[in-house]
Amino acid sequence: MFRLIARRQYRRVWQAMNAHDYDAIIRRFAPDFRVTFHGDTSLGGTRTTRAAMAAWFDRLFRLLPDAEFELRQLAVDGPPWNTRIAGLFTLTATTPLGEPYRNVFVQFVRLRFGRICWYEVHEDSLRWSRLCQHLGSNGVTEAVAPPILDAVSA
Repeated sequence: MFRLIARRQYRRVWQAMNAHDYDAIIRRFAPDFRVTFHGDTSLGGTRTTRAAMAAWFDRLFRLLPDAEFELRQLAVDGPPWNTRIAGLFTLTATTPLGEPYRNVFVQFVRLRFGRICWYEVHEDSLRWSRLCQHLGSNGVTEAVAPPILDAVSA
């Protein structure tokens, strides 16, 4: 039963992402969370504070203003104190230059009693890096800005 509830909550969080309501996600974080987006790009790095996560989401939606996330596969396992989730996604968006963008990624999540304590995102980082370089060379400087980090992970 708990896995069914976790699945439903996870899908709701991604519905919020599609509405660009990242506050709904930040509210789900445990007090001691850790979020890592792999890759050496403006979105890369690890964050452990809500302020850094809000800044990260702001940047994401400036770089991909109409980002839409399609959850293609979902796996949930574990007890309430150590729930593990894996989601496979397709991301479609339009860049600030008006060009289409598409990528795939996997998100691994760990919940503790329904609160997000850890997640990592693994994507086609070469595709994202190439987009960031293209955007940067066309005047979108935030695409090539240093990652948003916080004092704990810097």
